[in-house]
Amino acid sequence: MDIRIGAKVVRLAKRGQFFVKSTAPMVALRLGRFYCPARMNNRIFPRCIVTTLLLALACSVPSRAQVQPLSPKQPGAPWPDWELTDFQPKSSKFNETYGLNHFRGRVTFVALLATWCSYCKIQIEEMEEMRKEFAANRIEVNFIAVNIASGAPEQDEFTSRCSFPLFQDTDLENVFGLHQGGKDDYYIYNERGELTDFFPFRGNRESDLASPEGYANVKQAILDAPFQSRLSVDTVAAVKIDGIADRTYQIDFSEDLGDKKQWKPLKIVTIDADQFIYVDLEATRLQKQRFYQVKEVP
Repeated sequence: MDIRIGAKVVRLAKRGQFFVKSTAPMVALRLGRFYCPARMNNRIFPRCIVTTLLLALACSVPSRAQVQPLSPKQPGAPWPDWELTDFQPKSSKFNETYGLNHFRGRVTFVALLATWCSYCKIQIEEMEEMRKEFAANRIEVNFIAVNIASGAPEQDEFTSRCSFPLFQDTDLENVFGLHQGGKDDYYIYNERGELTDFFPFRGNRESDLASPEGYANVKQAILDAPFQSRLSVDTVAAVKIDGIADRTYQIDFSEDLGDKKQWKPLKIVTIDADQFIYVDLEATRLQKQRFYQVKEVP
C-alpha cells in the first residue's frame, strides 16, 4: 500500500509495520480513524513548541544488533559522568565537588583549557562576554571551563577573568580523557546532557572566540542546541511527549485543522522524566479523529 505525501510516495509494509515520512510543510494523513500532521513548525528557543506527530501502528521487530556506545565527541553522546572541585570564588558552589549533571536543564558550553596558556586566557574572557550577551537577551546558557591538571598552580589566571564555574582537573579524574579531548576543545550539550556540537582546536570550523568568525560559529551552535520536544501518538491515542524532565507542558487537541481550527486544552503535566505518555481516553473510547500539539509552559 502506498500513500502520497506532497510529491513523495511512502510505501507501507503489509505485515503489521509501517513508517511515515514526509518533506511537505504541512500534510494530514488519515490512517484508520486517526489523523496525523506530518510536520509542524518548530522554534529554537520555544515558549510554545508545536511538535511533530508520528502515527505508528502494530508491532515492532526486536533487533539483534549490538548498540555501540557513542564517542564523547559524536552528536547525541551523553556528557561524561565526572565530578571535580569548582575553584571559582564567584560561583555559588565554590569549593564544592560536583559535575555536569548539576547543569542539566539548560544548554551547557564546556571548554577544556589551561591557565598557563595565553590563548586560553583570551578564550575565557570571550566566554564571559558571550555569557553576558546571552544573559542580556534572557537566553539561559551554562558556561563552564575545565582547567588542565598541570594548570592547578595558576588558577587565579582564570578566576580574575570570568564569573562562571571553573573546575580543576586531576590526574585521577582525568576529565580531558573522559571527553577524549584536548586543550582548547569545546563541547556544547542540550538540556538533557546530549552533545549537539563539538569544536576541536583548529578543526574545519573556526572556533577562536577572539575572532569574529569563531565567535559567531560557537554562538550559533549554542543557539541551535536546545532540545526540540516531540510528540507522537499511537492507535490508542497514547500521546508521548519527548521533552525535558521537570518541565511543564500543555497538551492541546483539535478535531479539525481546516481554516476554522480551534485548539482546546487537554492536559497540563509536569514530567518527571524526559519521556512521558498520556492516554487520551475520550478519543480512544469514542474513536475520534484528533490532532495534537504540545506547548512548554513557562
